[in-house]
Amino acid sequence: MQAIISARGLSISKTYKDGLTRRLSKLEPMFPKITEVKIVLSKEKHRRTAALTLVAKHHTFRSEETAGDLETAVDMAVHALGRQVRDMKDRLKNRKAAAAPRRAPAAAAVEAADESELIVTRVPLKPMSVADAVEQFRASADEFLVFANAVTEAVAVLYRRADGALGLIEPVA
Repeated sequence: MQAIISARGLSISKTYKDGLTRRLSKLEPMFPKITEVKIVLSKEKHRRTAALTLVAKHHTFRSEETAGDLETAVDMAVHALGRQVRDMKDRLKNRKAAAAPRRAPAAAAVEAADESELIVTRVPLKPMSVADAVEQFRASADEFLVFANAVTEAVAVLYRRADGALGLIEPVA
């Protein structure tokens, strides 16, 4: 990350510049695509202003804060940039989660869908043992498998649980 520091109406020591660069480099782990930081520190009559700009791969973040002393203005500006970077990262993460295909439960899908929207797939009900059903289910990418239990002759459902384990639903007589 390259830092460009300029001052208007005041002089900044090398030590202060290094400390400021170190503080801004703490934002890099949160958003590693940051390529450049532009810092403009200015002094007017009774106020100090810190204007910070982060240039990332596809985003630019800007914060400008004014306070009575320079250190407070810089603190507020760095805090605002950190908040902007966190918000952007959360938006990106939520956008990716929202784009992932969601699967509604079958009962809710049937209730919510019109007949024109409903897609019905008919498959033959195969009698098989639970062990055979587990083997066939693990070989497929389906979320559930409906089969006729060869021992009880009842319809059973084998499904993949949220923790990755398999679950079995059998009717009770």
